[in-house]
Amino acid sequence: MDLLVVTEPSEEELKLAEEKDVELEVIPVVKEGFVFYVNSQNPVKSLTLEQVQDIYTGKITNWKEVGGKDSKIKAYQRPENSGSQTGMYSLVMKNKEIMEAPKEDLIETMFEIVNLVSNYDNGEASIGYSYYYYATTMFEDMDKDITNRIRLLGIDGIEPNNETIKNDTYPLQTAYYIVINKKEPKDSNTR
Repeated sequence: MDLLVVTEPSEEELKLAEEKDVELEVIPVVKEGFVFYVNSQNPVKSLTLEQVQDIYTGKITNWKEVGGKDSKIKAYQRPENSGSQTGMYSLVMKNKEIMEAPKEDLIETMFEIVNLVSNYDNGEASIGYSYYYYATTMFEDMDKDITNRIRLLGIDGIEPNNETIKNDTYPLQTAYYIVINKKEPKDSNTR
C-alpha cells in the first residue's frame, strides 16, 4: 500500500506502524464534521457536548433528562479501531471513559447503525454517530428513505451542515487524511 485515505488514524494503528519501524505522514485534505443522529420521531434537536459525553459514559440514560420523551436511551457504538470509534474517542470523549456497549449495541458497519436508528419499530430511543459526509451524502445515495427517517443533532445549538463545517462554527470538526510513508521520495507518484 502506498497511500491511504482515511478518517483520523487511531492510536493503536499509529503504534502498530511505529512497531514496524514505519513513520507515517498524516496529511489533512478535507474538512469533515463528526455528527450524532437520532430517529426523526425523537423530539430532541440539539445536545450539548457534555450531554453527549454523559450519554456515552452512562450518566444520562433517559431522553427526558435532555428534553425528550420518557424513554431509555439506546446509545449505539462502533467497534474499536473503526474510524467512527476513533473519532468518538478523540473528538467527543477525550479523557472521559466511554461505557462498555452491550454486544447488541456494538454495530459493525455505519450502514447498519444508521438503519437501526432510522427503524420505526425500535429506533425512536436510539442515538448513533458517524461522519457528516457518510450520514448525509453517501448514505443518501444508498437509501434515501432511511436518511429521511434520521435527523442530525445540533451540538451546543449548532446544526451540522456544509456551511457550519466550512466556517468552523460546528464544534466537532475533523478531516479526512491521506496517510503515506514519511520516507516516500519527494518526486514519487505517491507523493
